[in-house]
Amino acid sequence: MILPLRILMFLLMLAIAYFIFRWNKNNSGKKRWYALAIIFALASFGALGDTPEARHQEAKESSISEKSSSSEKRKIEESMSKSMSSLKSEKSASESKNKKIAKEVSKAAKSSESSSKKIPREYVSALIKGQGYADRMYMSKKAIYDQLTSNYGEKFSPEAATYAINNIKANWNKNALQKAKDYQEEQNMSPDAIYDQLTSDYGEQFTPDEANYAIQHLNK
Repeated sequence: MILPLRILMFLLMLAIAYFIFRWNKNNSGKKRWYALAIIFALASFGALGDTPEARHQEAKESSISEKSSSSEKRKIEESMSKSMSSLKSEKSASESKNKKIAKEVSKAAKSSESSSKKIPREYVSALIKGQGYADRMYMSKKAIYDQLTSNYGEKFSPEAATYAINNIKANWNKNALQKAKDYQEEQNMSPDAIYDQLTSDYGEQFTPDEANYAIQHLNK
């Protein structure tokens, strides 16, 4: 029984109970009529009680609510799964790049070793460090050398740093261009100011030719 009909039945039966009570009070005053009025009054409250139809309606509404909640939960789980997958993919790509660098350096070291005497471990370590600075930070040849030999940097010997610089695989022109783009996009510097920063002994320490290449290709 749907709710509006149950309310109507409640009011009707309550009205009947009231009229029976008033009629009996004004006329016969017999107890059985009072009892009948009480029965109708109680039955009116029963009309508002639980019924199979009401239970069915509540079950239907509960099912809809559960389905909606389940759908939202599934969407949240899918979103979290996509985020985790993206993070794993980025981490995997970074690890793959580092492994590739290490593999290339190891290959170069083995190639040199086969053509000459055994390369000292310090030289190989300096080469790995230097290759990382060139690939990830786009540093110049001279800046990498200074970083490798600096007491505030890697503290390699001049010989190990020289070996590293001579064996690093890098396009110095493209490194200079990448640095120039960073200055232009992040610090909004002019081409002349970027050139000075690229060639300065207190800046990036690229050669004039490398800096010129960067400026010429800055907006291409």
